[in-house]
Amino acid sequence: MLDGKFVFNAVSHAYNLTDENTETHRYSVFTRETLCEMHTRWQSGIGMSREDQCTDWPMEVVARALFLESDCDMAATHTLRLDSLWKDGLCRKEKTLEAVRRWPQRFVGYVGVDPILGLETCLRELEEQVEEMPNAVGLKLYPAQVNPFRSWRMDDPELAYPLFGRAQELGIKVIAVHKAAPFGPVPSNPYQVTDVEASADMFPDLSFEIVHAGLAFVEETQMMLGRFPNVYANLEGTSSFINAMPGVFEQFFSQFMAFGGPSKIIYSDGNMVLHSQPILDAFRTFKFSEKTLNDLGIEQITEEDKALILGGNFARITGVDIEEAKLRIANDEFAQERAETGIQAAYSNWRKHLAAERKVYV
Repeated sequence: MLDGKFVFNAVSHAYNLTDENTETHRYSVFTRETLCEMHTRWQSGIGMSREDQCTDWPMEVVARALFLESDCDMAATHTLRLDSLWKDGLCRKEKTLEAVRRWPQRFVGYVGVDPILGLETCLRELEEQVEEMPNAVGLKLYPAQVNPFRSWRMDDPELAYPLFGRAQELGIKVIAVHKAAPFGPVPSNPYQVTDVEASADMFPDLSFEIVHAGLAFVEETQMMLGRFPNVYANLEGTSSFINAMPGVFEQFFSQFMAFGGPSKIIYSDGNMVLHSQPILDAFRTFKFSEKTLNDLGIEQITEEDKALILGGNFARITGVDIEEAKLRIANDEFAQERAETGIQAAYSNWRKHLAAERKVYV
């Protein structure tokens, strides 16, 4: 809880950045280096070394980073299908399954398919993953693969629409699509956001998350937030700008508030690549400048607005009852340890894990 506000982190990841798992072409090398740079440069003084980052991150360490080192109460974890960059897609489905089975009171899960492989393969894999994880709430998608570069569109009536329709039939509530952040020196067009519009209109009972909202295509995103009731700005990565680039954060965040309002913005940070607590600490005291208020004609952000952004919106679209969730986590293993230790230092559990692992194997 953050000042009494339920924090439901919409994206958490247990990456596998090992040499063995990373493809050797220039796109994968670029993307891994970018992630490592983000980790150290977008959060001052707390980051891990490149050697420590380029490991296979255990789900238990992610859980401890979220619920012992930060004020997060629940989180979503995604199965990723960056198959052309990492051999296991970067976050393999087994980690998602571990999270939702081991800590169902703390995690919701997203399945993942790769539309580049075609509709038949996507439908088969979607059904298999939902059978393994029948309480899955979301579907995570990427718009392109590399080496060679291939892409697809969210408004493709022969590929996307049948996939979304079947996902909805299987109980999926949310479609999350990576946008605004191309993987290396590739065409940026698939990372544009406007192809979300037709899908949002075609499937009004599904919610659509634009992941990494604010990094690029801000004007197109803000217009969608205002026009489509089921399109949301997911702040994975860009939430860290509140500390790393506060002027940039205020600019895009205020535009999202002006056009969509507080009910259309979803907090996330991608923990562990970016740690939750420094971002939450900054959001606790965040206020719009007088210039921003005057320029956009908006009201100052309120505590009620922050409660929606931090957890209320994501709980609503994923079907989580916050009051029931509070009861489920009130005395679980994380709550008990947190009561004994207080909030633990950022990345302390990751460091302990790596130290223990290296002591065993050295």
